[in-house]
Amino acid sequence: MKSKKKIVFILIIIILVGILFIQSFNYQAQPKEFVTNRTFLTRSDILYDYEITKYSTQVGVSPVLPNQEKLTLGVVIDPWNLNFGIVPAGKNYGTRFLDLTNLKEKDAKVNFKVYGNISPFVNFTKNNFILHKNENVTVEANFYATSTEIGNYSGEIDITIQRPKYDILYNFWR
Repeated sequence: MKSKKKIVFILIIIILVGILFIQSFNYQAQPKEFVTNRTFLTRSDILYDYEITKYSTQVGVSPVLPNQEKLTLGVVIDPWNLNFGIVPAGKNYGTRFLDLTNLKEKDAKVNFKVYGNISPFVNFTKNNFILHKNENVTVEANFYATSTEIGNYSGEIDITIQRPKYDILYNFWR
């Protein structure tokens, strides 16, 4: 009788570990359409709650001509998008700053994801990290024009905040 209980216990542990393993990937499919304004979504699954903020993102890469006296730069300060404005081609880049604060009682995992034809050229100074209670973090989103062609690039930047429903799950984050 004891061996049956052991087997059942082991099977339950294997199932729970399997669920945690599958959940750790948290796959997000490419959006069919990109947002035009900041959009806030929430969702939940069996183990986690998610808060997702979606931002429109764009950039214009302009040519730099020989003997050009003026250089046009575009700056965007709208709070509802993460546009990089106009960036000259070559070894130039545009930066947006994201200030994040965790005002909730528990830690949160933060993940940035970029979609669209702008995605190969955008990176973050920090990604997939834990934001502790009352912690403030500034993350730079950078668009690098080094390997781009002249033109316009667009897409969406999603910021996903993940919080476990059960405290025991925090042990798998560290």
